[in-house]
Amino acid sequence: MAFGSFPVDVLTSVTPLDMLLPVEPFEIDFPVLRSSARHFHEDDKEYTLSLALPGVSPADLKLAVEDGMLTISGATKKDTQTYRASHRVRIPSDADPTLAKAVAENGILAITLPRRPKVTHEIAVASSNDAVRKAAEGDYVVSLPFPGVRPSDFKVVCEDSVLSIAVETNTTQQATKTVKRMRLPADADVSAATAAAEFGILTVTLPRRTIGAPEEGQNARSIQAIAITNGGAGGESPASST
Repeated sequence: MAFGSFPVDVLTSVTPLDMLLPVEPFEIDFPVLRSSARHFHEDDKEYTLSLALPGVSPADLKLAVEDGMLTISGATKKDTQTYRASHRVRIPSDADPTLAKAVAENGILAITLPRRPKVTHEIAVASSNDAVRKAAEGDYVVSLPFPGVRPSDFKVVCEDSVLSIAVETNTTQQATKTVKRMRLPADADVSAATAAAEFGILTVTLPRRTIGAPEEGQNARSIQAIAITNGGAGGESPASST
C-alpha cells in the first residue's frame, strides 16, 4: 500500500501509558524560504539552500550543523564597509550534514545536504495483548479504536520516526481502507516495539531508548563543520571544526 497518498499527522509528544495527545498537521522542519535572497529546493536525493551574501568573502564564512541547526556566519571588512552574514536554519531530520557541500560564488552561497537512506521497520500485530510484553513504566503506548478490524488487516510500519498504521479490511460488516500517521518521540525504541489488536483496540507499545552519556574526552554536543569551496577562485576554504 502506498502511504504517500494519505495525509500526515504529527504526534508532537506522547504521554506514557495510553495518553495520546492531539496531533497537528505535518510541517517539514526545513522552512520554505520565500525571500528573493533565499531559495530552497528539494528532490528525492538532496536538499539545496541558496543564499545571497553580497560582499562576504568565502574565506570569512563559517558553516556548522549542531543538533539539527545549520548556522551560517561571517564578516568581511572592506575600507569603511563591513559585510556580515548571520543565518540559522533547522535542517530536515533526514538530511546528512556529514556529506554536506557548500559553494560560494559571486556573492551566492549554495549548500547541498544529501538525504539519508530511509530506515523502515515493520511491527507485527498480535491477536492478543497477552502475546506481547506488558508496557513498563515510562513506555510510550498508543491505543486507537478500530472496531471490526482483524489483526491481520493491519500494517504497522515505522519509517524515519513516523509511525504509520494502515488498515484495509473487507468483511460482511464493513469495508475499510485508511491510514493513520504519527511522529514518534526521538527516544522511542522502534526496534523493540510491539503491537496487538484485541476487542477492536490496537495497542502499540514503544519502550524508551536509553541514550548513553558521551564517552570521556568527547563533547556532549555534536557539531559538524562544513567546508566551503570558492567557486569563483577555484580554491577551498574549510570551516573550522569545533
